[in-house]
Amino acid sequence: MSPETHAPGWEWFFVAGYFFVAGVSAGAYFIGSLAELFGDERHKEISRTGYYIAFPLVLLTPPLLIGDLGRPERFWHLMLHGGTGIPYVNLQSPLSVGSWALLVFGGISLLSFLDNLVAEGKLRSAPFAAAYRRLPRKLYAAFGSAAGFFVAGYTGVVLNITARPLWAASDPLVGALFIASSASTGAAAIYLVLAARKMLPGLRLAPFERFERLAKIIEIVLAITVVLIAGKFAAPLLRGGYAAMYWGGAVLLGMLVPLAVGWYAKRTGAGGEPSPGLATAMAVLVLLGGAFLRISLVQAGQV
Repeated sequence: MSPETHAPGWEWFFVAGYFFVAGVSAGAYFIGSLAELFGDERHKEISRTGYYIAFPLVLLTPPLLIGDLGRPERFWHLMLHGGTGIPYVNLQSPLSVGSWALLVFGGISLLSFLDNLVAEGKLRSAPFAAAYRRLPRKLYAAFGSAAGFFVAGYTGVVLNITARPLWAASDPLVGALFIASSASTGAAAIYLVLAARKMLPGLRLAPFERFERLAKIIEIVLAITVVLIAGKFAAPLLRGGYAAMYWGGAVLLGMLVPLAVGWYAKRTGAGGEPSPGLATAMAVLVLLGGAFLRISLVQAGQV
C-alpha cells in the first residue's frame, strides 16, 4: 500500500460531526429498541427517551453531509439518477449508500418518535393513530434497530474503504469501533435526558448499565487494536495533537475514566451507584470522548 494516496480533504466539523451525530442517534435508537423488544414497563422510559433522542438528531445529519460536498447544490445526485431523476442507489458510492441508509433510518425513527407522542397523548390530532394500532411497535422497533446498527457501523466503514493508509490498514475495525462508540454515546445521551427530566428514580437501570459497561470495554479493546494493526501508518495517532485527542480525550476521558468511576462506585459507593452529579459528568465525558474519537481518526487519516 502506498502512503502517497491523496487525502480526501474532509473538514472535521462536517464529516466528523456527521459521524458523531449519526452515531449518537443510531445508538440511542438501538438501545431504545432493545428496551422495547426485551424490556418491560420498568424499561419503558428508556425506550421512549431513546426514540425521542434519535429522530431530532438524525435531522441534523443531512446538512452536515451536504455541507462537505464540493458542490452542495448537487446533493440530490446522491439519491437520484443524474440523467433520469429516478431514485436509485449507487452501490459504487459510499455516500449514496449512506444517504439511503439515513433516509430509511430517519423514516423509522420518525415513526417511533410520533408513536411516542400519540401514546403519551402529546399529539392530540393524530390521523395516523389507527395505523399505529394495526402495526405492532415491536415490528418497526426491530427494523429500526437493524437500520440504526447499519448507520452506526457504516460511518466507520466509510473510512476503512477510503484509500488512506491508516484507515485502510485498520479495515474493518473502525466500523466495529464506531458501533461500540455509538452504543456508549447513545447510552450517555439517554442518561442525560432521563436525568434532566428527573425520571431516573424508579427505573430499572441495571441491564442498561451492564450494556453500557460492555460497550465501553469493547470500545477500549478496539481503539487499542486499531492502532496496533495499523502499525507504522498509525504514527499520527502516536504523537502530536491527534494522539492527545485520541488517547487523552477519547480513550482516557471518554472510556477509561467513566468505566473506572462506575466500577469504583459499585465497589464502595452507597447503593453501588455514583452520585447523580458525578454520573452526569461521566455521561458528558463519554459524549465528548465519542466526538474526540471521530475527529482524531478523520483528521489523522488525512495526514
